[in-house]
Amino acid sequence: MKILSIDTASNICGVSILENASLLCKLDTNTGRTHSENLMPMIQQALEQSNLSLNDIDLLVCDKGPGSFTGIRIGVATVKAFHDSLDIPCVGVSSLEALAYSVKKEGYIVSIIDCKNENCYFALYELKNSKYTQMIEPTADTIQNALTRCQQSISSSDSIMFVGDGSEIYAETICHLFKNYQFVFSNNHLLDSYTLGLAGLDKWEENKLDDVLPMYLKKPQAQRQLEEKSKEVEILPMTLETLNEIADSLTSDFDDFWSSATLESELKAENSTYFVARFHQEIVGFAGIKTMVDEADIMNIVVKKDFRNQGFGSLLLENLINLSKQLNLVSINLEVMEENYPAIHLYKNFGFEQIGARKNYYQDKKGLLMTKKLA
Repeated sequence: MKILSIDTASNICGVSILENASLLCKLDTNTGRTHSENLMPMIQQALEQSNLSLNDIDLLVCDKGPGSFTGIRIGVATVKAFHDSLDIPCVGVSSLEALAYSVKKEGYIVSIIDCKNENCYFALYELKNSKYTQMIEPTADTIQNALTRCQQSISSSDSIMFVGDGSEIYAETICHLFKNYQFVFSNNHLLDSYTLGLAGLDKWEENKLDDVLPMYLKKPQAQRQLEEKSKEVEILPMTLETLNEIADSLTSDFDDFWSSATLESELKAENSTYFVARFHQEIVGFAGIKTMVDEADIMNIVVKKDFRNQGFGSLLLENLINLSKQLNLVSINLEVMEENYPAIHLYKNFGFEQIGARKNYYQDKKGLLMTKKLA
């Protein structure tokens, strides 16, 4: 069986080709370029060096995490594209299991990946009779809790091996808590596409194939920050009273595109709905939609200048989308200036797609037309 194994979960982009458990070709790079730039040329190079083509591959293996959110998505998307177009079986393997496969000595194995501030990803495995068995599934926790769980899962007399960058970073804590321990410094603790391929081969032979999806044990930092901030933000209907609170500072602190008179007219329209975001009693943003038959047009999403790029626009947009769904609308539309890259990025993150453009919509700037299907 010929296996193409792809690892993009860390700074290293790795590609290996195996013939069963034998390594035919292995390429790694850490050039500072994104994995999206490196991966396809590396796959092509590995195939050429092995005198193979994608049609010769019998199994696709990729790292499904934990690790770099962006890197994982690139690897998973590539494998699924090959699977869909060429009907090649595929399997996802966790980074922690791939690390465990770098240990060949029988016994208990703890894989630890550091994720800063005394936190880690970890899992416990046992290698016995050449078979790796998962004892504790991949988990995100503090290093103290992780090591305590491992202590509780084995006897104090059992030998235990530690692998991964977290085993070196937290070596002092490990030495204090465990008596019969050993550090396995495998390839400088880096994830390895070859051991990933070996784990994938075992899953194939055990018929443990499933849909390859990213393993996200921990939410992205931006999402965690947004969720924390949302606890302190009130999203409320905009009224003439709340408009009066910001009328005097509208053009100086928000935008000069919308005057208080224009907003007052919008609030009085039967098919318009507006919200304000109130943070620590201060109105820091507002947004509104206008409904027409079964669609909604976003009229504006405006955040106070001192509060931009802090997630308030995302919260307002989320509320506009939820309202549109409650009204059983089929789509929600908007126009955005072609050079307003932060706004375009925000809309794309919420599933909006560009469907057209209008020349000189913003004076001499093009306006991009974007839509999100709701039904």
